Amino acid sequence: MTGTTTSPAKEDRRGLAMVAALLAIFTTIFASNLPTPLYSFWQARWGFSSTALTAVFSIYVLGVVTTLLTLGSLSDKLGRRQMMVPGLLFILGGAVAFMLAEDIYGLGLARILTGIGTGIVTGAASAALVELEPNENWTRAATLSALFFTLGAFAGPTVSSLALFFGSGADLWPFMVIVALCLGTITLLLTAPWPAHIGQRQSNFRLRAWRPTTIKVPRELLGAFVFAAATICLAWSTGSLYASLGPSLAMNLTGISDRAVAGLFAAAWQLMAGLSQFACQRQPLNRLLIAGPSILIAGLMIMAASVLLSSPGLFGLATLATATGAGATGVVAIASISQVAPPAERGGIISAFYLMAYLTMASVVLGVGFTSDAIGFGTTVLGFTTLISLAALTLMISAVRSGRATFW
Repeated sequence: MTGTTTSPAKEDRRGLAMVAALLAIFTTIFASNLPTPLYSFWQARWGFSSTALTAVFSIYVLGVVTTLLTLGSLSDKLGRRQMMVPGLLFILGGAVAFMLAEDIYGLGLARILTGIGTGIVTGAASAALVELEPNENWTRAATLSALFFTLGAFAGPTVSSLALFFGSGADLWPFMVIVALCLGTITLLLTAPWPAHIGQRQSNFRLRAWRPTTIKVPRELLGAFVFAAATICLAWSTGSLYASLGPSLAMNLTGISDRAVAGLFAAAWQLMAGLSQFACQRQPLNRLLIAGPSILIAGLMIMAASVLLSSPGLFGLATLATATGAGATGVVAIASISQVAPPAERGGIISAFYLMAYLTMASVVLGVGFTSDAIGFGTTVLGFTTLISLAALTLMISAVRSGRATFW
């Protein structure tokens, strides 16, 4: 008797592979965000400027972007987990470099190693999740990917904030956690059974004959790609501010003096964004395109008020609101790109998608850093809230006119 029901054995194989890919995403983003509360700690110890601080944060984007531009499509040919394992080794190397760092240049080396690993793992793991989803539920795969991204981004600064709270070894033992996560994830990737027809090395591919190629998007998908990329850029804009300067923003503009407490604002933003993504899993994407940017705009207005009034309470409310809006918007972006990317080119297209997101991150962080040195932190944040609000409004108008978004 023939049928289409998937056997329990095949489900187990697929399930373990999905766990490995999700853990790879979590570990990578955990490592990328863990240093956030420690930047002010290192700044006080070594005496570098705010501009230098944002440069150290952003140099990791150089590693991500370089990798995405040259290796983004390699997982389509070499295989998904064949790319994730070396990527995690770079993450591990970055953690060791952080532990050994003695000045700002050591931090820069650690960040660029982390960035290279992030660029390698991100596209391969996200493509693997889409392919491993048994019922072709693109929204579920996108939500799981986004959720583990955000859980990693929440757990990272939470661990380092706790390290600052307890004091001793704050710049050492959190990175030992990264090393342990990398080793555990690599072990699972190497040992978990993987479906024979999904994300494997192409039979005619020869690594010796391969040369780095730039990632590209097929012309027929360009319109859908531009829309998805614009949406993820909007979702990541506020998150990048919290990930780099959230603790400094809390301390300088709302009067919070404890670095550990200030660091938790970045963690709270990521947690709320993750909960928002999970809650939006079953919501229609056309409605999320209205709800997400609208809530983000409301949160940005509250953030502006918190700066003008120097209110920690309003800043906390702004943190929750902007995270909720960004989380809903991120689900739309990831689901949109997952739906249109064909399997043979999925790794490259998703890498191009994340390339745009990381370029946004670098632009926001460096822009805020340089501008705050010139005109002041408070004025810069007010300008940021205005610009991002206008971008969110523009996206909504464009989505409604194109028929992608509806109010009911």
